[in-house]
Formats: sequence, structure tokens, C-alpha cells
Amino acid sequence: MYTGTVKAYAKKIKKNGFVQIWDLNSKEALDDFRKAAEAFTKRTTRSREAALKVLVAEGICTKSGKLTKRYR
Repeated sequence: MYTGTVKAYAKKIKKNGFVQIWDLNSKEALDDFRKAAEAFTKRTTRSREAALKVLVAEGICTKSGKLTKRYR
């Protein structure tokens, strides 16, 4: 699992007396999200088996490759 996204913007920032854990609107967060999305796409589309494994884990497809009832 890719954890680089959390590390990049998990810095504690004091704002108005509150501690803000994640700055999701920062350029760093956006860049990290794009890198994570690209890595995920490369990893999950390199083979049919890899793609099916992700789709099954997310509940979109069955192990046989058919759509689950929710997505029919």
C-alpha cells in the first residue's frame, strides 16, 4: 500500500489556535495524490489478474469476473 501521500502533508500546522493535521488543499498534497494515483494505475493495470484482484477487493466484480449485483 502506498503511504507517501499521508507523509507529505501530515505536518501539524497551527491555525487559529487549532492544530490542523492535514492540509489537503496544498500543492504538495495534490502532487502526492497524483503520484499515488499514477502508481496505483500502473500497478493495477499491468495485467488482467492484477486488475481483477482490485475490482474483487472493492466489491465491483466477483472472482469469476462478473459484476456484483450492486453494479448490474
